[in-house]
Amino acid sequence: MKPLYSTTLIRLVGVFGITVALVVAIATGAALLAGRQEAVTSARDITASLARPLTEAVARSFNSIDVTLASVADLARESGLAGDAIDLVRPVAQRLVFTPHLRQVLVVAADGRVLFDSANILTGGRLDVAATLEDHRRMPRPLVIGIPVAGRYIGGEAKAAGQSLIPVSRAILHSDGAIAALVVAAVNPEHFHGSFDALRMQSGVRVQLWRFDGILLASSDGGGVSPGFIPADAALFKSHLKASEMGTFIDDDHDGVRRITSYRTTLSWPLVISVGLPMDRALANWRANVANVGWPVGLVTLVVLGFTVLLMRTLARRARDEATLRLSDRVLANVSNGVTIADAQSGDLPLLYVNPAFERITGYSAGEALGRNARFLHADEADQEGLDAIRVALAEGSAVTVKLRNTRADGGRFWNQVSLTPVRNPAGTITHWVGVQRDITNEEESRAALAAAYDDVARYSADLERFSFVLAHHLQEPARQMRLQAQILQQQTGNGGRGDGGSGPASLIIDASARLIELLRDVQAYLAVERHAPKGAVGSAQQALESAVRRLEAQEDGWLEAVPLPHVALPQKQLDDLFEIILENAIRFRHPGRGLRVRISVVFDEGKWRFRIADNGIGVESCYFERIFVPLERLHHDTERSGGTGIGLAIARKTVEAAGGRIWVESDGASGSTFVFTLPGA
Repeated sequence: MKPLYSTTLIRLVGVFGITVALVVAIATGAALLAGRQEAVTSARDITASLARPLTEAVARSFNSIDVTLASVADLARESGLAGDAIDLVRPVAQRLVFTPHLRQVLVVAADGRVLFDSANILTGGRLDVAATLEDHRRMPRPLVIGIPVAGRYIGGEAKAAGQSLIPVSRAILHSDGAIAALVVAAVNPEHFHGSFDALRMQSGVRVQLWRFDGILLASSDGGGVSPGFIPADAALFKSHLKASEMGTFIDDDHDGVRRITSYRTTLSWPLVISVGLPMDRALANWRANVANVGWPVGLVTLVVLGFTVLLMRTLARRARDEATLRLSDRVLANVSNGVTIADAQSGDLPLLYVNPAFERITGYSAGEALGRNARFLHADEADQEGLDAIRVALAEGSAVTVKLRNTRADGGRFWNQVSLTPVRNPAGTITHWVGVQRDITNEEESRAALAAAYDDVARYSADLERFSFVLAHHLQEPARQMRLQAQILQQQTGNGGRGDGGSGPASLIIDASARLIELLRDVQAYLAVERHAPKGAVGSAQQALESAVRRLEAQEDGWLEAVPLPHVALPQKQLDDLFEIILENAIRFRHPGRGLRVRISVVFDEGKWRFRIADNGIGVESCYFERIFVPLERLHHDTERSGGTGIGLAIARKTVEAAGGRIWVESDGASGSTFVFTLPGA
């Protein structure tokens, strides 16, 4: 059967709607574009007309500054520049009355001595003018305009918040043309801000005064930057000013605002005036016209386009839903697990759907199962534990997975792993329950067989341990008889049974039988360690240490350092044996070149005590870290260290692990060994 909502239908609807919307939009857009171009042209004319008078005003201001500094330079030259100070207070004050945009005038000798300061801040002091002198030598103009600095006066200690000044200077020359001194003035940028702000308030433009090299001297609103800001990538200095001394362009400004900017340079000074009108302000009237005239057409276009998109999405969603349903049918028909859907809004949760895998697993056809509650699969075993979990999940509306014994249509039994998941509507109400059934009969039978085999192995292992324990016990008696008879023989021979070599047969038999007895005793001790420590057992590690030291004292006079030790969950006898085994190991494998040192520490970590018993013996190579805990594994066979049976550390590991702890060794193979083990706290 062909799909109802085809791709061709969706495309035809889309093409028709988009075509209608495009025709309306193109016609409206052409008219609006013409109006926008007219608004931009008008704004360009406005900024250009404002830039010219502003440039002339700035030029007049700097002309007056230049004239004032030139007259002060003449006065300074007449007063003489050889002394430490000159008195120009009255004449300079008279001139500052006519140049209110000058805050301060200084006369500074070429060596930095301040000869005069109208603000009386630096008179008699010094001022670093090396950079300014270099600017005068480099620039052809007599008046040098510096970089704006923060503060109200040159040399003032306190910086007035938000205020700045523009330093300007004029050179006083010797007769040979060398610079004798400088007349330096502090220009008040607020002088320019006032006229700039008036234009900004009237027309919304931003006016800025720049040096030719891109240094900002004054701005109507600060422009988001401080005086002295250098816009390295500004289009005005990057391209336009290099091409022409005046002009208009549209570009994004350094503050991120797109502006229509007109600029002009002064003829006498290296200054640039820029007048920028934000594009939003320039197009404000045009946008108002768009809102008044274009919105009906735009609304119609959007309605047509929106309806088309909505219709296409609806058709596409239904096409996807149809495809999803077809795919779901195919998937459910081919999955290996049984899938059922039950109606949660009917009282008895009747089945609405079963897939072919359900029919194959249970032997019931869809016709036999639909409309019935799934309990017919276990009608004769209603007291299973998994059914209680299902009842709780149905009551709470939560998902659940259980194992059930079910009955097939032919009466055969099988294990069924059932997963139930609720399906909710947008309001959160459960409308259906989806069940997934998996036949796990083979898995359950295998698990049961494995458990039975494990029980057999455990039983055989226990029998073997009991037999080995009894065997070790009974073999000790022949070994003791062997030793006794050898001792009697040694006494009867008169010389102890020793030949010239110092080791007669009787002595060898006595030594071998003693070693056999010790080995059998250790084997018996190893087998006697329970697989699990008795519950409630408590032992004192401090007592175990003291007992081990007493028993080993006759063997070694080594020095022992230990912190107070705690109580642990281990029988006292096993704890005593554990400390004796590890300390005896330290004594037996001591280093022949240094005195024995043993240090014992303990910390409590994550519910268990971690003991560290460190010695300075011969150490253990890393390749033997595990082998030393293997029963009957001996790494040293020399005569001095031949004592021991190779079972002691195996007993230690079995004891610690039976108590729920771990034991391991740390060593660099040369400077000693550290045995670390953990035991639960009492």
